[in-house]
Amino acid sequence: MERHRPKRHYRIGEISKLFGIGQDSLRYYERLGILKPHRSENGYRAYDLADMYKLSIIKDLRRLDMPMAQIGEYLNEQTVEKTSEMLHRELALIGEQVRQLGERAWAIERRARMLHDARQQETGSFSIVHRRTRQCVRLATHMEQDEEMDFAIQKLYSAHENELPDLGCMRIGAVLSAQDIAAGKTNVYESVFFVLEGADTMDDFELPAGRYLTIRYRGPYEQNGPLARRAYAQAERLGLAVTGNPVELYEIDNRDTAREEEFLTTLELPVEDIQS
Repeated sequence: MERHRPKRHYRIGEISKLFGIGQDSLRYYERLGILKPHRSENGYRAYDLADMYKLSIIKDLRRLDMPMAQIGEYLNEQTVEKTSEMLHRELALIGEQVRQLGERAWAIERRARMLHDARQQETGSFSIVHRRTRQCVRLATHMEQDEEMDFAIQKLYSAHENELPDLGCMRIGAVLSAQDIAAGKTNVYESVFFVLEGADTMDDFELPAGRYLTIRYRGPYEQNGPLARRAYAQAERLGLAVTGNPVELYEIDNRDTAREEEFLTTLELPVEDIQS
């Protein structure tokens, strides 16, 4: 029986299917000079074993997001020394990817815990809570509509995206306008902020350490005006001076649910004893 002999050359469609690489990408590699397929008598590209070997390397290195220019430099001057350097570079890239995945896993796990805890929280009653200093990044902008708030959150995140975890894992808050609350308005804000918890970015705003008169509420944000006015009245009854604007922290919001009735928000009013 005649034994089947392997082909010496393969057409672009066969190579594309074999390696799972699109034909446009194969043509791009050719334009870069990384691949140099032969041309058959009828003008079709013909890839040989040397091309297949290069494609195996390209596919491995592209999984690590290594730039094509860097891959091309390596393949054009491949030596034992260059291969050793490349292997160490691969290890460094993999190590960085592992680090980033670990940070992402930590952030997601933390967000899941926060969401679980938030669902257990009671609402509707005031309490005094001692807070540590909370470093933040902030975008100062006047907001009265939910769409304005969502836009401001995305704008702030875009300004710090390279240093922050995924937006879905951020602790987000906003500063209410005390002037508008006093005027009887609701859902009016002066700024939006992210609380930095382990993120490698410079803060430009902080929620100071101290005592906060707090209350949680579920449902739409239109409640914050009346609740803030109740908080001012409660502070006065307790003989406390208000030292800053009310702040909202979003424990469950539209990142977590499309049902407004499931939203959970904490309103905090910074207070201190009235000096006699």
